[in-house]
Amino acid sequence: MKKAFTLIELLVVIAIIAILAAILFPVFAQAKVAAKKTQDLSNQKNQGTAIQIYLSDYDDNYPLAYPFLSGMFQGQAYIDVPGDWDGSETAVYHNAMNAAWPNNVRPYLKNEQILTSPGGTSNSPFGNIYGSAVKPPSEVGYSFNTLLTEYSSTAVADVAKLRVITTPYGNRNIKGLARPGSRLRCIAAGPCRYVPSSPTCNGSNGTWSELSNPNGASMWMFGQGMNATYADSHAKFTRVAGGATNASDFRNDFWAAYNANGVARWNEWQDTNLCHTLLFMPDFDFANFGTPVLY
Repeated sequence: MKKAFTLIELLVVIAIIAILAAILFPVFAQAKVAAKKTQDLSNQKNQGTAIQIYLSDYDDNYPLAYPFLSGMFQGQAYIDVPGDWDGSETAVYHNAMNAAWPNNVRPYLKNEQILTSPGGTSNSPFGNIYGSAVKPPSEVGYSFNTLLTEYSSTAVADVAKLRVITTPYGNRNIKGLARPGSRLRCIAAGPCRYVPSSPTCNGSNGTWSELSNPNGASMWMFGQGMNATYADSHAKFTRVAGGATNASDFRNDFWAAYNANGVARWNEWQDTNLCHTLLFMPDFDFANFGTPVLY
């Protein structure tokens, strides 16, 4: 005669399985986050390497960070990626978009998936604008430091601390579009390039910059922080503030204030003169902070 499990024995086995699952599920979740963080670091490292190759081909000058188009608010525009996915636009528009980051660096990248952060989710800020797409729009989760547009890499004050690629708009991959990282204010005709901080900024092209509205995005991409690639092409993880606070560390954080779970408010640290996003300034030595302004 075969002996069957009793109800008590069966319940004990189920209880043990439930306990093991409760123990292992958080471990699996942490392992998944760690894997995404590693993949994100790899993506950014590859982008940093691509930019280094670009520099060697273009006399040590960083790529153009935004398109030159008549009537466009230079330095603050979204960039189509790829530049010619929108079939409703003109050839002039397509050429301008393809001349800006990340399109101008794409020949140096292994594949377009490198532009998509594994820590982000797909986002379409302008709704369904893709009916005119003639090729698949890329999803872009990273931003290029706009203050580096056509800036000489030999003039960067501290290559180990200046962010070149990072995710200032948090856990979002924008479909078909790239956002500038610390946008330059350039509304007049003529060149739009970084002008160092001074007491008389906020006037001519390139004298002032700011980050765009993060629109409620969380900067807790992996655990309680995000990755960044620096001007010497190394990539690393940095913890950022979180919870309701107005006291983030301006030595590490570009966002100054947060809500719960790392959701950034539209407040940033700017230099003493209130001219530029502090940690994106290419001539900043990361030693003499002065009195940064919470803007």
